[in-house]
Amino acid sequence: MERIKKIDEFIISLINKKPDIEEGKRLIYDAIKQIIPIYNISSLKGLDFDRTLIEFENWLVQTVTSDPLPISCKSIWFGLADVTNKEDATTGVGGEIQMTIKGTKYLPQTRPKDWYKKDLWDATSKTAEIKAFKTISNSLKNYTEDAQDIQNLVLVSLAALLIINGFDIIKHEFLIYQNSLVIGCGYETGNQYIVGKLVEDGLINC
Repeated sequence: MERIKKIDEFIISLINKKPDIEEGKRLIYDAIKQIIPIYNISSLKGLDFDRTLIEFENWLVQTVTSDPLPISCKSIWFGLADVTNKEDATTGVGGEIQMTIKGTKYLPQTRPKDWYKKDLWDATSKTAEIKAFKTISNSLKNYTEDAQDIQNLVLVSLAALLIINGFDIIKHEFLIYQNSLVIGCGYETGNQYIVGKLVEDGLINC
């Protein structure tokens, strides 16, 4: 329970700091060493965070240009889910976790319990194919007892970091009909995090 609390506190701290990609990488590595030291950090050494950001940006561009946001969309949800349907529900091992994207006409403050479940925009290219998420998913097979916590710390933190840094080149296409969009991420069955509010000047804290 203490570990879960520390993971939650770290993700909230990361979101509030809004670090660039390099600083975020350092913060995530430090958090792993402090919170889940059993997880071999070498599993991530080959990850190119800059390349991962480019993959995320390209996915955003492809998604919103092939399937533009509807007028009434007010919030964007980046969900983490097993795209192979092979994950063991108990251990969290066996599947490939990727990001999905959808939009809703609700704001988190108006429907705090289920805003992220109310689909309005279910984009054609909604599932990402980010190599880093596949690499991390594959590494979980060596940590059956700790896989759920590793997912929550590493994958949610990485998702938040990409969202923080990934909207600059495409924010105008997301803000065609609204002055701002609230953006969240996480697991539908776990904790959900509000990463910030997207405005013309970028992503800011809500």
